[in-house]
Amino acid sequence: MSKTHRIITLAFVPVVIFLLYLIVRFESEVRREELDGIGDRLVVALESQLGREEEDALRMALMLSQNEALVEALKNDDEDRGYKLLSEVMDAIKEHTNILLRAQVIGADYTLFARSWDNTYSGMPMEDSRSDLDYFKSHKKPRVSIEVGRRLGIKATVPLFENKKLLGFVEVLQFFDDTTAFFKELGVDLYVLMDEDYYNTAVLMQFNPMIQNYIIANRAFNATHLNMLERLDMKQLRREQVLAQGRYYVFYEPLENAEGVILGAFVMVMPKSQVRHFGNGSETLALLTNFSRQNLYDIVKQERLEEKIYRSRYDKALLYLKDTVSDEDRELFLQEAQEILESYTKEELIALILEHRSARRIEGEIR
Repeated sequence: MSKTHRIITLAFVPVVIFLLYLIVRFESEVRREELDGIGDRLVVALESQLGREEEDALRMALMLSQNEALVEALKNDDEDRGYKLLSEVMDAIKEHTNILLRAQVIGADYTLFARSWDNTYSGMPMEDSRSDLDYFKSHKKPRVSIEVGRRLGIKATVPLFENKKLLGFVEVLQFFDDTTAFFKELGVDLYVLMDEDYYNTAVLMQFNPMIQNYIIANRAFNATHLNMLERLDMKQLRREQVLAQGRYYVFYEPLENAEGVILGAFVMVMPKSQVRHFGNGSETLALLTNFSRQNLYDIVKQERLEEKIYRSRYDKALLYLKDTVSDEDRELFLQEAQEILESYTKEELIALILEHRSARRIEGEIR
């Protein structure tokens, strides 16, 4: 090789290396953008599924609160009658709809009156584990929220009044079963994690498996990933919201109660081989984010605390669905989105852009 050829080669090598570096970096950025998009879709699906569990619970709690026989049993302190009424209703629902719900009635003094699934704890004081009921000292409307009690779960609570006197509370409980099953159908394993700070409160979860500083709250979790999650840098996952871990991608979403207090985390584990199924236009993605106008209304209803950055809850829900709209509906969506955005000032639009990548939360109350 001539001296001139060697010089040209030596000069060309750094250029090739630099170009390769740019290509790898570009591909990495594209991959990260794709993963962020998948994470956004997973969060939308998570919120939607949790909303369905919450709505089922709230609907049933409202129905039970109108049961005159149940209210009369509470007034007469007839615990056996209360248990019989609750268990019969819940058993009928399970038989005809295959939906497993649990209901309980708590007295105004925070003592347990009756439960649908057993009749052995009537009269048990619950004040130490149910500080969330203090909410009704200043609010009269029903509320549904993820709360820590003796277990972490969705609690739909309806206060019972007679002539403005508080008689007690009707509650229907959900424990993330439907949401866990939904993600399993998509090939994604969901872990509902409660911070160990609530260990002494959630006494029925004290023997549950743990991942680092978290107690696993959902019952039908996949035990296959426990060792992998135990090795995961949870602080980094909270910060970046998605991490690659061996053959999997792990996604993170904070778990909050109605007051915005972080109780733990939702962690979703997806095999890397599944990523292609979550690309635009795929059947799996269509299943995950096939939102009709009725679904859009459901999501708007589930956004229980309006954030000031949006002029309405509808605006927020619509804009958050921008990456999930099917091709046939995209033109209609863009027209509606354009009409909404044209009404915002430049400063408001900038705020929307900056806010878009932040994690979405479930807060407040469903009305």
